[in-house]
Amino acid sequence: MTQAPLSDKERYATITRVNWVCSIVDALLSVLKLSVGFLTRSPALIADGVHSLSDLATDILALILGNLAQHGPDEDHPYGHARYETVGTVALGATLVAVAIGIGYENIMAAWHGESITPHWIALVAVAVSVISKEALFHYTMKHAKVTRSNLLEANAWHSRSDSLSSVVVFFGILGAMAGYPIVEYVAALGVAILIGKMGIELTWDASQDLADRGVIPEKVDAYRSTLYTSDAVDDVHMIRTRLMGNNVFIDAHIQVDPHLTVSEAHQLNDFTAAKLKKKHDEITDVTLHIDFEPDGIEQPTVLMPKRKPLEEALAETNFKGYKRCYLHYKGTQLSVELLYAKDTDIPENHQQIAQELMERFEWLAGVEVFKEG
Repeated sequence: MTQAPLSDKERYATITRVNWVCSIVDALLSVLKLSVGFLTRSPALIADGVHSLSDLATDILALILGNLAQHGPDEDHPYGHARYETVGTVALGATLVAVAIGIGYENIMAAWHGESITPHWIALVAVAVSVISKEALFHYTMKHAKVTRSNLLEANAWHSRSDSLSSVVVFFGILGAMAGYPIVEYVAALGVAILIGKMGIELTWDASQDLADRGVIPEKVDAYRSTLYTSDAVDDVHMIRTRLMGNNVFIDAHIQVDPHLTVSEAHQLNDFTAAKLKKKHDEITDVTLHIDFEPDGIEQPTVLMPKRKPLEEALAETNFKGYKRCYLHYKGTQLSVELLYAKDTDIPENHQQIAQELMERFEWLAGVEVFKEG
């Protein structure tokens, strides 16, 4: 059974709750690993503790930015504040890169100076607790990241996974040091730094693309196009553009309809199609559709300036008077005219001759057709 989409209020409440859980767990693990690391003088465990401390910092950042992101549109931010989530992801990734550089430098210097410490077995217990806790936190956070479609939560989940993996590396590094190979622990710490740096670069790059208005993947665009085609009276769909705004998708597209549709019918079709698209794809929050009466990119597109006023002035000089409606249909460099008369109004007897004279007078006039109600 597919779970119903969360409302904005439910979504941000879930994100906040998950970030608080992450903050508490990371705070406890930071204290545990750093305390044991300094007591046992384990460089790898200290590095892992710093990693958990960076997790805590980004948890706090996620809480702040998640709170900002939940605010809707206002005068200064007409599209809402969802990009604060993306900004948070960039900051999280940059923090990871900085932490990786710091850990790498400290351990290279320590190994260069030949510092050698045999860690205590209690360090292994601390690392084991970290692995179990962070792996559980990864699955918990990722589950809610999918439900809320939050890139920020997903980034935080992978941050937890990177901490879990780095703790595994540290575990074997400490075992190596206890077996009489202290260099293994420094190598393990460097391995942690590389893992952290790689994750940070990936997160930063990915989120930066969203800030640069990256669109959704081609498969998603194809799905949106298919949905647009299911609307009645839509003859063609083209020029689809999307952009990501936090977890939301903004889309605009051109839809081609019958050129003889009235303005009200085309408008109604526009609104119906937009609503259908948002209902089918709940990640879409903003839709802008442009109504076309002919394909874009044709060899001779319609280039006429509006001609209603000069046409009506010309009609007023002829026997074409008393009509109820005047419909204009543009195509290429010409337009065709339809005049609708009420049932009790007489059509001019010489209307064909008048139409011919008007066509000779205006090169942009392709023809005049006259109809009567009923």
